[in-house]
Amino acid sequence: MNFFCRITSLLFFFGVIFFAENSSALPGFKSGKDSNLPAILKADVVNGDQVSQTMVATGNVELSKGNSVVYADQMTYDKNGGVVRAIGNVKIKNIEVGNVKAISAEIKDDFSSGKFFDSQIVFADGSYLTSPEIDRETPLVTVLQKPTYSICPNPEISADNELAGVKRDFFSIKSSKTTIDKDRQIMKSRGGIFRFYNVPFFYTPFIQIPLPAKKRQSGFLHPSYYKTTNLGVGIKIPYYFNIAPNMDLTTTPNIGIGGDQFLISNEFRHMPTYGEYHTNFEIANNKITNTANGTVAKRTQTEYRWALNGGGIFDFTKNTGLDFTVNTVGDRNYLRDYHGSYLNYNLSRLNVDYIHGRSYHAIKTIKIQELENADVQRAAPFILPTIDSHIETKPFFFKEKFALTSNATVITREDGLQYRRTTFTPEVNIPFNLHGNLFNIIGKVQNDFYSLDNNFQFTQRTNDYDKTQSNYKPEGSFSWRLPLIKKKNKSTLLVEPMINFVSSSYKKNFNKLPNEDSNNSELSMSNLFVNDRISGFDRNEVGERVSYGVKSSLFGRLGELGLTVGQSYKKSGGLQQDTTIRGFGDNNKSNIVGQMMYKAVKYFSISYAFQLDESNYRNDVNQVSTSLVFDRITFSSNFLLLRKSKQNLTERRQISFTSAIKLGNRWKVNLATARDLVLERTLSKSVMIYREGCCTTFGFAMTESNPSSLTKPQQTYSINLSFKNL
Repeated sequence: MNFFCRITSLLFFFGVIFFAENSSALPGFKSGKDSNLPAILKADVVNGDQVSQTMVATGNVELSKGNSVVYADQMTYDKNGGVVRAIGNVKIKNIEVGNVKAISAEIKDDFSSGKFFDSQIVFADGSYLTSPEIDRETPLVTVLQKPTYSICPNPEISADNELAGVKRDFFSIKSSKTTIDKDRQIMKSRGGIFRFYNVPFFYTPFIQIPLPAKKRQSGFLHPSYYKTTNLGVGIKIPYYFNIAPNMDLTTTPNIGIGGDQFLISNEFRHMPTYGEYHTNFEIANNKITNTANGTVAKRTQTEYRWALNGGGIFDFTKNTGLDFTVNTVGDRNYLRDYHGSYLNYNLSRLNVDYIHGRSYHAIKTIKIQELENADVQRAAPFILPTIDSHIETKPFFFKEKFALTSNATVITREDGLQYRRTTFTPEVNIPFNLHGNLFNIIGKVQNDFYSLDNNFQFTQRTNDYDKTQSNYKPEGSFSWRLPLIKKKNKSTLLVEPMINFVSSSYKKNFNKLPNEDSNNSELSMSNLFVNDRISGFDRNEVGERVSYGVKSSLFGRLGELGLTVGQSYKKSGGLQQDTTIRGFGDNNKSNIVGQMMYKAVKYFSISYAFQLDESNYRNDVNQVSTSLVFDRITFSSNFLLLRKSKQNLTERRQISFTSAIKLGNRWKVNLATARDLVLERTLSKSVMIYREGCCTTFGFAMTESNPSSLTKPQQTYSINLSFKNL
């Protein structure tokens, strides 16, 4: 009988209403291709009356059309009135917006309109609307009378709609009338009262809210509050422009309260096919009056000030990529005044690289903007371009490898030395293993060719180089290491002694050649066994030297314990340059450098990097770093001590702490501070409190920066409170 009833109902509705045009149930069946699909009725019992032109379906009634399904205990169809009445546990499943529950409903047989009583709409994110009456006026417009909107997204309610309304709503809006506009994907409410756990706290005569399933659209984002030493009190009111599916712009006015300060930032984002990039352009009226920064002797008098920054990365092929960074300002004090940043210079760069196997090629351009010293702004270098290339062969018969490293660099200045250099460095590398002893022999010759122009106009002339010059720098090295491993029970001991011999020289006196890319270096454990501890091409470490040391590690059930220690010695006399390796004594012995570390299996790690004076073994350089990680607490610290010595003319003692604390599943606190123990000056401190709730996001941050250039600390406060789905 049930089978016969289901077949009869199928045929009846197929012929009467299931080809109805514009078929969609509230909040809306899919239009388009679904509107041409037949509707299907299933029920335990179906009875029809040809005289009254009515049909009644009872028991597990299910009416489906496309991807939407209507359930009820009973449905009655009146052909003369063209109305379908559903009674008892009415439910509508709809993937576009959400699901609907009601006690009863009346729907036109073409589904163009309808009413739902004692109803509820549950959105896909778990937020929901309840209303005594929902009136679907058109397929695109639905009106709810005296509704309550529980705005908090809730994954539990999203998974089980029956949980809607079981608990008190955290945040909700009760209004006199709400209109859902499916075409614009918005809800408009009149006479709205915001409620916190059903306690009213704010009234608004009108509010417009995007539907939770709405695609991104232009409009205002949540405002936030800030307070800084320079800018005073103000608010940020961002506006979002949805330009395209892969492109947007956010304009954020920073408006001072009780002052004339005004700043606008414009962040543009774009995700093309092969990568992504973003830029941010800021412009501000020049109303800074604070003079806490002691190094700012004179600010610009221009009416408007600006800054531009951004970056991007692109992968065109598996081997070819591009990345760039832009950082530039209209005047050198902009970052100090508006962002509390005390950088000495800005750097912008563009890099294109190709990597294949052991070989790589790269082209870069670098622009440096001087911010500290106004007298040398014209002498800031512009590198256009620098080209790097490294070609390396596969190992041959005796594992030997051949390589060619080359570099071409052009540096121009508005005022100063114009620099052009090309470098070619052929190299041979011969590694071999003899009874567990690992040897490596390297030989190379660096060849430099210079073209220079002494273009000094306003800045003081510092050199008089020949226009065309060349130089070559041969280098040979021999290294040995012997890894020794011993396992016992549940522990493993690794001891690896190492020795490295290097000999190098240069042809031409360094005073006749410029130095644009090499600086003094600091001896450390990380570069103790590096052949050339001076980076760049203009200067190289020269002479005969030997480095020796040992690396040891003990692995066990309690974690890892390690000690690495070593020293370097260079032959006295010989060639000298205008660059040095800090860490050597008067007798050409280096300090003893090393690092001790312990890393527990869980929770804790500590490392101690040191330098012992080679003559009296005093620990002149000390750095201790710790890390403590529990389930809800993360703590780290860093302590630096540089004792006063011949190489360190002033003592430095600094300590910093950072910690992150989880207070439950919602609240998080981040703390950080740094202090100069010699000057007894707190350099910086910050507190950030953050809450990520199901309904709201709250953040409070306080930072204080106090570098030596300030006459008083620079403070910044910010508060952000946003409601999800608003």
